[in-house]
Amino acid sequence: MPFTGSIEDQLLIRQLYGRYTDASWRGDREEWLSCFTEDGRWTSHLFDCAGKDELRATWDGLWKDWDNVAFLTDIGSIEIAGDTAKARSFAREIVQLKNGGIFKLCGHYDDDLVRRGGNWLFASRAYRAVIMEPPAE
Repeated sequence: MPFTGSIEDQLLIRQLYGRYTDASWRGDREEWLSCFTEDGRWTSHLFDCAGKDELRATWDGLWKDWDNVAFLTDIGSIEIAGDTAKARSFAREIVQLKNGGIFKLCGHYDDDLVRRGGNWLFASRAYRAVIMEPPAE
């Protein structure tokens, strides 16, 4: 996918990714949730959830075992068509577990975004883990 659409919309979408990354890094569930539409969907090798209640429950389930998260992302493409967009991003995560272990993974997201009230939000984020390094036993 190429980078298409106005530079202004591309910047606004990049700001959404920045908010998402910042909220993930800081463990700010409510800011993270604000990046999704009300019926937003988040899927991965571990879960498939949709809607703010399921997103919140999935976040809480993950964070019950986590102390800290380093979450880094880069955007590979943004393709805007009116009030919708498709994007691909790459994520590098290092999770410090409460039991002292470290879990590392790299993967990518295929995202569907929508513009609502002038703001871009995630309608769907589909994560695919490519490299995983589980905690040492």
